Parts: sequence; structure tokens; C-alpha cells
Amino acid sequence: MSEIQPLLVQLTEAFLSNLVTGAKVTIDNVVYDKPVSHTSTRYGLRKYVKLTNEQGLVTRVALVDTYGRELYVKEMNYQKNAQGYVIAFPLQLEVKEVKVNG
Repeated sequence: MSEIQPLLVQLTEAFLSNLVTGAKVTIDNVVYDKPVSHTSTRYGLRKYVKLTNEQGLVTRVALVDTYGRELYVKEMNYQKNAQGYVIAFPLQLEVKEVKVNG
């Protein structure tokens, strides 16, 4: 029987975490480059993008790598006012056993 070891999951999560370098946020059809404001591993890997002064209709947020390639995209329809707003991106890995009959 073969099993994925916890070390492989940890190394893969670390790779994913290091791969994400920022975000592109679309507000009122204008794209803003935003940093990742926080990374958490308390309940699985999560990246957070904080919006502060921006106002308008948030329609899309994408986590990107150093080349600007989109890695995780969220389509949204959120009217942001003057209050701050944080968008969470769960990047959790799940190991599942697959049984093959035959």
C-alpha cells in the first residue's frame, strides 16, 4: 500500500505559498495590483488580500505569480465602500484515497 506522506503535503503547500506574490483586483473595470496582506496556515494555507481606500464594484480578484500569471481567480459582485475589506483565498490540499476495482 502506498500513501502520500505529510512531508509531501507540507512541501507542496510551501511551494504554493511561495509561488503567489500578489493579486490583481478589478474595481469598476480598473485593475489594481495589490500585495498579499497576510498568509495563514492555522486552518490550512490561506492567502489574504486587503482592500483599504479603493471604492466601487469589485468584480474579479486573481492571485498571481511573479510573471503576473493568474493562479486562482474569484469572480465577485461586491460593492465596496470606504470601509476596509479582506478577500480570503484558501489553498488547501486534500489527500484522497482512490480505490480501483479490478
